[in-house]
Amino acid sequence: MIARLETWWRVGVDSFAEDNGYDVAEVPRELIWYVTASITDIKALDEAEGWAYGCGSTSLRVVAGQVHMRLDWRLEVERAAWAEVRGLDPRTSLRRDFAEHIAHELITLPSVCETDAVMTARYATGRGPVRRTWTYEDRHPTTH
Repeated sequence: MIARLETWWRVGVDSFAEDNGYDVAEVPRELIWYVTASITDIKALDEAEGWAYGCGSTSLRVVAGQVHMRLDWRLEVERAAWAEVRGLDPRTSLRRDFAEHIAHELITLPSVCETDAVMTARYATGRGPVRRTWTYEDRHPTTH
């Protein structure tokens, strides 16, 4: 199974630097390196022996104290292996779960989770594209 995952990030330079012990000048390089290096370590992707390849657009710039970063991925995994790892019926549509799970895992990476990061992901589901944005509040829901 193949899915394309496009991600757009906004992360405060000071937020990432303070939470991870970096000098402000190092943040853009360290952030893009960290996300890029971490995607193949996502537990479900690793257990299903899947892979993520960088593809398409990649951009990195700092504007008004925020890192703006775009990373696009080609995700590959055997359908049956993904269904087994995720406990899903392999006869159902799995592409949305695959792309959305990887996107969620990226925005909840330990060095990103406590920052002010906002990530928008776009991916295809077989029924058209989905666009979803995760914020700090999505990573830390309040209980009522």
